[in-house]
Amino acid sequence: MILYEYLKTPKTIEQLVTIAHENELYWNREQMELFVRLDPTIVQNKAGLWTVKQDERQQIILAAIERALQGRPLTKIDPDVFAQLPADMIVPQREIIDVAISSGKYESPRENLLRVKRK
Repeated sequence: MILYEYLKTPKTIEQLVTIAHENELYWNREQMELFVRLDPTIVQNKAGLWTVKQDERQQIILAAIERALQGRPLTKIDPDVFAQLPADMIVPQREIIDVAISSGKYESPRENLLRVKRK
């Protein structure tokens, strides 16, 4: 979901609603507030702004990839990696690929595949 990219820096609910509308996601203030309160990877800071717990989120994604691989060199993102993520965590496929590649341990030879990077 596009909102996670914007939540790498703290935002108000109003800013998130505007960002969502710009990306053709027509949520109102109440819907956005429900979303940020229910997603365990999004937290409210002391200033009242919402942000994503990026490091923890990346670690959860990388752990899901490891479990999906189960010692194999290759795995499918859908359904293998998705099945290893917490049920209350919403992660787009593109984010899984980006996190995997940025770790330096994996590559994505095709849209739905991840493999251990060859040395």
